[in-house]
Amino acid sequence: MKDAHAVLLAARFRSEDALTVGRTPEITASAAMAAHEILDRAIANIATEIEEVGPVACRKGCNWCCHQHVAVLGAEALAIYLHIKGTPAEARVRASAPEIVGRDARARRLAKIPCPFVDGETGCAIYAIRPNRCRSVYSRDSEYCFRRYEGAENEPVAADKPIPVEPVERGDAAMAGLRIALDGRGIPAEPVELVHALIIFVENPDAAEAYAAGEDVLRSARLPAVLDNLPAQTKLTG
Repeated sequence: MKDAHAVLLAARFRSEDALTVGRTPEITASAAMAAHEILDRAIANIATEIEEVGPVACRKGCNWCCHQHVAVLGAEALAIYLHIKGTPAEARVRASAPEIVGRDARARRLAKIPCPFVDGETGCAIYAIRPNRCRSVYSRDSEYCFRRYEGAENEPVAADKPIPVEPVERGDAAMAGLRIALDGRGIPAEPVELVHALIIFVENPDAAEAYAAGEDVLRSARLPAVLDNLPAQTKLTG
């Protein structure tokens, strides 16, 4: 499965299949994981072609890109929330709220505020269930990533470096397929910021059920709505 359109269709149909069996948080989360599985297979199919142009520099422990907002769909955030619920990672998300909520994307990146799942030992505490965007963005130049981390902006780069476009295209296609499936079931499918969305789930026990039922509980985490978020707005009653 190398064609981006084929990835979109496969992600859509697999996600739709998952959503036909019910409206629970677990089922909604499984739709996101179905789309992720399609994406992983699609990227694996083009891995050799990507490496022929130039080797990928991404390695465990290299986390220069893990200090920025991450756009996800609500079902992806829900899958991660269910994965971390009741674990130390949930507490880390809660602790990250004062630093992250209320900052726009540029302010967070310039402040070098890391994702709460950055882990010195494992690299990423949620690697197996990481979002679409984290699965589809690679780099051939770790020094470029470091310069971005240090604050460099608008650096001119060659068309094929340092970020291979093919995985990004397939990631976008998988997300589009998942979005179509969610929208078809009446589940909010607007992009949201990962940590903002997780904080909503963590701080509101009923939010997972409400989202799966079609309620727009993640509205304050929408992109670019997060630019104006305040901590109190993570509450459903806010």
